[in-house]
Amino acid sequence: MNTGLEEVKLLSGWASPYGLRVQLALKAKGIEYQYVEEDLKNKSELLLNSNPVYKKIPVLIHNGTPICESRIIVEYIDETWPAPPPLLPTHPYDRYLVRFWADFLDHKRSWAWFSAGMSAENETVVSNKGHDEYAEMAITMESGVAEMERRGLIYVEGKTRVGYMDVCFASYVALSVPLDELFGLKLPGSEKCPNLQKWIQNLLTNEDVKLTLPDASKLIKAIGEGMMYFCNYPDQSFLRSGL
Repeated sequence: MNTGLEEVKLLSGWASPYGLRVQLALKAKGIEYQYVEEDLKNKSELLLNSNPVYKKIPVLIHNGTPICESRIIVEYIDETWPAPPPLLPTHPYDRYLVRFWADFLDHKRSWAWFSAGMSAENETVVSNKGHDEYAEMAITMESGVAEMERRGLIYVEGKTRVGYMDVCFASYVALSVPLDELFGLKLPGSEKCPNLQKWIQNLLTNEDVKLTLPDASKLIKAIGEGMMYFCNYPDQSFLRSGL
């Protein structure tokens, strides 16, 4: 926990899964911080100066020094404030394992979303390829989730705190309902992904997760209103926007 003498500021957006994971990491570590909401259509000078390379959220500013990229920020938080509870595991293989699956999640999920919500002449259409990629991503993760559970690396019922992989994944859980509502994207059920589905349900019982994730109806409205804006990026550069 910080002493209150340090300046910790988070530039983010309330609907950003990448920003939500940083908020969850800060909450899990008990770090006090100032939250600054960014408008991605009219980015502030503070954001542009703090992240001149990608110009995207989230950015953590610690005593005037900006830290960018959500997973890097989470690791920075864990190393800068090492007091328990730790976010990253101590064993090298365990650290590798959670980093590997977090990286897989970010890459596979973003592209599946784009494939499912592609634009054709300013009309959003649902791509079968996106549905297949989304389901394949979940089925591939199933074995990884099972191994991480065996090794005590993910949140289970009765555990008091979330860890690194929980923080990285929980921010996506909030989007499950909007993705289903808007694009018909569904994760495979318990018959194909029992460990993944159990993990999701366990995370939704955690108090920090419940307090951090935004309301699904607000997300549905925000994502629906933003689709035309995102569809103006034919090179998929919106995937680097921080959402």
